[in-house]
Amino acid sequence: MASIRDVAKRANVAACTVSRVLNGTAYVAPETKLKIEQAMKELNYIPNELARGMFRQRAGIIAMLVPNIRHPFFSSLADYMEKELYEIGYKLMLCSTDDDLEREQEYMNMLKSNIVDGVIMGVNSLDDSEYESFQKPLVMLDYQVNQQIPVVASNHGLGGRLAAKELIASGCKSVIHICGESKKKVLSFECHEELERVLKEHGIACKKVSVRWNDFDFEGYLNMAKTILHESPEIDGMMSADMPCTAFLKAAVQLGKRIPEDFCAVSYDGTYVVNMNLIDITTVRQPIKEIAKQAIAVLETLLAGKTPKKNRYELKVSLVKGDTTI
Repeated sequence: MASIRDVAKRANVAACTVSRVLNGTAYVAPETKLKIEQAMKELNYIPNELARGMFRQRAGIIAMLVPNIRHPFFSSLADYMEKELYEIGYKLMLCSTDDDLEREQEYMNMLKSNIVDGVIMGVNSLDDSEYESFQKPLVMLDYQVNQQIPVVASNHGLGGRLAAKELIASGCKSVIHICGESKKKVLSFECHEELERVLKEHGIACKKVSVRWNDFDFEGYLNMAKTILHESPEIDGMMSADMPCTAFLKAAVQLGKRIPEDFCAVSYDGTYVVNMNLIDITTVRQPIKEIAKQAIAVLETLLAGKTPKKNRYELKVSLVKGDTTI
């Protein structure tokens, strides 16, 4: 592999001149710069981006921690994050913790070094003091640590109300909803709280089932759905994230229920999963692309050494009508 010295020798210049061109730290005559660039091309020289970043006090890397990259919401969000960051000259380092506290701690310890410029945090298993003492620009997703660390989230309360009203309008009398499991109050739980509140106000039975992010794949959700619907045949409506929602719909059909006459469903997130079925799923759609843009915009403010205008940025969700509600 070619080195800076090899490039300098080919271009007949000093190694420090090559370094100036790479780092843009001083003026280099256009003809000299052209010779160096030609030498780099001929030698297939690839600059050490990490070393250049350390020289400039900038790594050019943003880390994003998620509980499980298999989850359609987080995989979709990571895709948008990568594209948006690339547009402003950053690379994405994606860290999937598998919803494991020790793994999250290991990632946090690693990120405290000079590897990344900032972090977008989609997990929250650690004690709040770990985030409060983090010395790099940090943006939280769906979890509010304090009034200093900014958080970006959807308006989940609105999402819960939209789902509840849709299930009520569809004539549901007994509703189940599947949510993530956490020892903390994460903002996404507001959709489940509002769903329950509105349904109970209308005299509709409502049951919540909590599962960890990494407990189930699709087959696991399908087996869970079959068990629940077999043991509780009165259930005629449900709300959950996209993947378990598709599993419940499949289980309902296998048990002889008609969609939506006998069983209605509203998914939450509105990722690509809702369009992978024979029928379109009614969904509360989170503005995933806008979440990525907003989180990066806030992080850019922090990277510039400025204070964001707000502590909490909330984006509006929307109900997209499909064939799984009446």
